[in-house]
Amino acid sequence: MKKLIALLLACVMVLGLVACGGNDAPETTGAPDAGNDTPETTAPAAGGEAEAITLKVWAPQEDQVDDSSWLIQVEKAFAEAHPEYIITWDNGVCAEGDAKTLITADPAAGADVYMYANDHLGGLIQAGAVAKLGGPYLEQVKADNNETFVGTVTYADGDVYGFPVAPNTWFMFYNKAIVGDADITSLESILEKGVVTFDVANSWNMPAFFFAAGGSLFGDLGVDAAAGAQFGGEAGYAAAEALLTLQEHPNFKWDGDGFGNNSLKDGTVAAYFSGDWDYAGLYEKLGEDLGAAACPTVMIGGEAKQLLPYAGSKVVGVNPHAKNMKAAMQFAAYMASVESQKLRFELRGIVPAATELQSLEGLQNSICAQAIMDTMNGKSAFQPKIPEMDAVWGPVGTFGANIKDGMITMDNYKEAVDDLQAQLSGGGL
Repeated sequence: MKKLIALLLACVMVLGLVACGGNDAPETTGAPDAGNDTPETTAPAAGGEAEAITLKVWAPQEDQVDDSSWLIQVEKAFAEAHPEYIITWDNGVCAEGDAKTLITADPAAGADVYMYANDHLGGLIQAGAVAKLGGPYLEQVKADNNETFVGTVTYADGDVYGFPVAPNTWFMFYNKAIVGDADITSLESILEKGVVTFDVANSWNMPAFFFAAGGSLFGDLGVDAAAGAQFGGEAGYAAAEALLTLQEHPNFKWDGDGFGNNSLKDGTVAAYFSGDWDYAGLYEKLGEDLGAAACPTVMIGGEAKQLLPYAGSKVVGVNPHAKNMKAAMQFAAYMASVESQKLRFELRGIVPAATELQSLEGLQNSICAQAIMDTMNGKSAFQPKIPEMDAVWGPVGTFGANIKDGMITMDNYKEAVDDLQAQLSGGGL
């Protein structure tokens, strides 16, 4: 840890915060290979001089608030470990969810290294804004991560585009004063104890029922455009029937506008579905009564089926337009290293992706971390990473809203499912 907080002695660094953005999108496609150069330190040749370089880095605001923040500490440590460079850091604030929009506007003017949400990978590749990994960088990703996390950064061409640093999924929070740990694996068992809320109109949440019923989006990895969106037929009927059956249960309520969160806090709800971003506020109200777990099973077609949230990740990517590609790739690998992920967890509580860190005492004692890792390790479905997914969000969200509003009923749900599938197929899927 001392290494990560040591003052930089060998290099002069200038930390400048700049806004991330760009102009018109260039007509570029594909993503160049990052190469197979070594990520290890190379000291200046005897009598030689260190190379002066600038690295433009985009990361969330929370990671660069001051000199004690994660990004700044990692940059200092990297510069100390690489005396072959004299680095000027050009830091910009850019959330993972905004990276695709901003960097694809003008990849040549974008950051050398940036963080992105993995479901935006297809758009980044189309714009030529993200480099695929090779050599020791590819080896690092495969060595540090389980198959699920590697899958989140693997595209249809079989190549890997970036370093996973954190999971991106959702799970179930529950009130232990209402629901015992023995009941949390079955939605029906939870409903016997108290009220459950679920945001069926949220198109990031509702597909969990379709996946549980056997539906699919773009193949197993979410990158097969030819496989299309398969939410129709018997699987779609079964998912819709299960949702409508739940709607008739007196203890099942549709979530939305903070209802589930607020109701769990005041003790009127037994369980609701969200992510680790809600943990602090919930714990403040419930304390040790707050529980978290992977999603339960639900009865679909007369069988208990596992609800399957999307499995995604937050990723460190490299711009193939980087002026100092070797240094950019080295720094990206360093940002995503086990040591750096551990530091980010210690500073911000961000659950790391690296398999080695799953045994950390802090993660073992974190109910959110355990729920997330359980979800990512077999109780989830890959979130699609191809541009064709853009045509899915709207129809799926509308379908859920129509169930919530009573426009879809037991009398017409098959027609509604057929219409949903027609919309997905008509969208070029």
